[in-house]
Amino acid sequence: MDYNLGIVLSGGGVRALAHIGLLQALKENNIHPEIIAGTSGGALVGALYAAGYDTKTMLQFFNETPLFKFSLYSLNKPGIMDTDKYSVFFDKYFKEDSFEALKKPIYVTATNILNGQLEFFHKGQLIKPLLASAALPPIFSPIEIGDNLYSDGGIINNFPIEPLRFSCNKVIGSFVNPLTKIDKLEVKSTMALIQRVYHIGLDAKDLIKFHQCNYVFSPPDISNIGIFDSKAVTKSYEFGYQHAIEEMPKILESLN
Repeated sequence: MDYNLGIVLSGGGVRALAHIGLLQALKENNIHPEIIAGTSGGALVGALYAAGYDTKTMLQFFNETPLFKFSLYSLNKPGIMDTDKYSVFFDKYFKEDSFEALKKPIYVTATNILNGQLEFFHKGQLIKPLLASAALPPIFSPIEIGDNLYSDGGIINNFPIEPLRFSCNKVIGSFVNPLTKIDKLEVKSTMALIQRVYHIGLDAKDLIKFHQCNYVFSPPDISNIGIFDSKAVTKSYEFGYQHAIEEMPKILESLN
């Protein structure tokens, strides 16, 4: 294809595995995004894709990386889980810890919680920005980079199309947080409340940016998966893949 294709990958915890399904379906149709922008789980998927890993290996990364494990609990720092301790799982897949070592460029968002500003990381050290981008408070502790502390990029921007606006002729968006009405019985725990409020805020800010994409992918069934449901890695991927196959005629039309 003779255009510069970018892809935006939203956050969404385990739901972000649906992005891998989309990327697999695109590959099978000879569509290869050249520039990626991602937040939180979308940043992790995007970085693995930018590193050149295939679908099997990308899913393996998420299956091997535990969301909650006793040895990863936080001590003497804010947050329930110590995000820094997760770096050992990233070292195996990103042996050269730099954006420059990737095969494709990627922009990773993180929220600077000291000045309240969103930042895009795209050069230099890779693993810490990835950890920060996915460090959703109050579950995960912030990551220290330089003199600042960073948390989940989705706090401010869960659909980071901005870096792609002027560098891409075509843009595909992938959004895995469709806001659907729920029953009050579904808000039965602190974690469930945190997830719900988080999603409401994300949708309000990000839906207005969809018109800037040539096509927006958003599998409807993905709302059945909790963002911390670590047992749903394969299910989330399959939701994404099946929906992408169904949507492929629309995707191809939007790009051509």
